Amino acid sequence: MSELDFVTMSKTELKRYLLEHRNDTKAFYALMDKINAEPNPKFYSVDEAEMLENLIEAKRHSKENQ
Repeated sequence: MSELDFVTMSKTELKRYLLEHRNDTKAFYALMDKINAEPNPKFYSVDEAEMLENLIEAKRHSKENQ
């Protein structure tokens, strides 16, 4: 099997690949390199992070009840 070219893959493609291949450290580091190369990362306060966590949990519960 030929090795994938993670450098040419988009972030979305890398995320999708990593969901299927969770132990592929090369792909993980390639994704982290792409994320770190982006300008203006968003930092969240503790309150914002808690709100996001609550939204995610609410979404999970709504999907489970469908």
